Amino acid sequence: ARDNLAFDSAGSVDTRSSKGCSAAENFLEKLEALATSLELEPASRAYRRDFQGQFAELQPHRDYSVAVLEACLSLSRSGAIWANGQKFELSQDAESACLALLEQWEGLLAQLDHILPRSLEGLTSSTRAELCRLLRSLDSRWADFEHRYIMEIVRVQHEAKGLVAKAIDVEEMLSQIEDEDSDEYQVHLGALVACISQLNVAANLNRKTFDELTSDIWENSAALLKMCSIDSETPLQAVRVVAQQVLLSLEEFRQCLRDMRERGLEEVNPQLCYNEDLVNSLVRWEEAWITGARYIQTRSVLAALCKLVPRLLGVSQGWAPFAQMCMNFDAELFLVLPRLVWLSYFESPDGQTALISNLLPHRFVQVPVYSELRQRAGEAQLQRLRRQRSEPALGEAVEPELTVLGTDAALKSMQRKFNEAKLLLAAANRTHEVMGPADAIWDILLQSAVRGTVDADLFEVLSPQKRTAAASAVEDLMRQLESWSMELQRHCPEDWNECVNVLVKCMLTAEIAPESFGCTSHAGRFLP
Repeated sequence: ARDNLAFDSAGSVDTRSSKGCSAAENFLEKLEALATSLELEPASRAYRRDFQGQFAELQPHRDYSVAVLEACLSLSRSGAIWANGQKFELSQDAESACLALLEQWEGLLAQLDHILPRSLEGLTSSTRAELCRLLRSLDSRWADFEHRYIMEIVRVQHEAKGLVAKAIDVEEMLSQIEDEDSDEYQVHLGALVACISQLNVAANLNRKTFDELTSDIWENSAALLKMCSIDSETPLQAVRVVAQQVLLSLEEFRQCLRDMRERGLEEVNPQLCYNEDLVNSLVRWEEAWITGARYIQTRSVLAALCKLVPRLLGVSQGWAPFAQMCMNFDAELFLVLPRLVWLSYFESPDGQTALISNLLPHRFVQVPVYSELRQRAGEAQLQRLRRQRSEPALGEAVEPELTVLGTDAALKSMQRKFNEAKLLLAAANRTHEVMGPADAIWDILLQSAVRGTVDADLFEVLSPQKRTAAASAVEDLMRQLESWSMELQRHCPEDWNECVNVLVKCMLTAEIAPESFGCTSHAGRFLP
């Protein structure tokens, strides 16, 4: 068993690889059997009777565990225990016990290399006495380290579970407050959100933010839903699903905390990332609140969304294939939707700049502006929010606010092409009374975008003399629109996918017709 032990590059016994761990386990079993055969009295392990939880099953007799050996080898190098991304320094007594066991362990291995060859000819009394001394010393120091190490683990677990315990206590206090508009409720809500943010950092290994999500997101979402309940025709109806997800994700997490309270903290894994229900609730909470921060907290982005969703809803209601794409999240949706987003921007750039500049900040000229609006909680919160793996970052500095002054040359050129195509379409338009001139022009552009091709039948309503020039301009516009659509998707796929999810959810959950937002549809055509 001694010869089969594996060693790492530092010269320590390998306990981490599968083969090394098996060899170490076999060696420890042989050591224990040898001590028993020599009738050595084991060191007292009465301390094990005081253990609770996962350590309660340890029996008060000699039992060498690879886990204890691995802990000794690891802690001798680091001197600390890591849990939930936090470093917990060992107490001085635990560190001394660790080094004492390591010294005895290495001494035992060295002595065995001398004793074992001679033992093949039979143990002499002096060799036996030396072996018994080594085993007694190892057993004594093993028991001392095991005791102190497990006490350290219990301390770390208690501190780690403290985050959950605090969140549970705050949630319980919040549940006892009935008036959501009271100052007391808002204070406790802020405290609960702070607890959730801390848990998110500790337990959610795939988190997208640090700890910047605040109760302002909930307050703005609740206010938006209240306005929607009062006015069924408010444009805010278009984005109510975003606000609903913010509130629902918080309620879901609160239910998770209640369930954990009922089961008891002893059921909580101190390595919080291994608590599946907790982590899943955190993931959904974080995603909903990031979306709320991006699309509700900033008024200009919220306004852009309230204009874009009804326009897309009009396309969905006027063209069944597009509605089916949204329902099934078909691959074709990711080709059509960016074209429609760009057309909406070019049609009314002032109303969509806030949304597009978040997705493609390098295409816009932005300058710092100091204003009173910058002091609003929602705006300040948004500027602190940042993704770990996302571009563009939403900003790390609290001051100043960035405002868009204009676009780069390439985007200006594309805007001119759009305007020129519209002018040629308007000059060639001879549409009948069912649709106004502007409606007919927009209808041609939208159908070209959703079809992905510029078909001749789209231009039958135009004057024959001017039809060719108009069709050529639209075809050139759509060809160049493809590269812009790809850039929208590829510059930051994570942000674009989030935007797509928001737009589709808003369309699928819309409760009022696009006409309420100034959109109409005629015989399968799509109009602003």
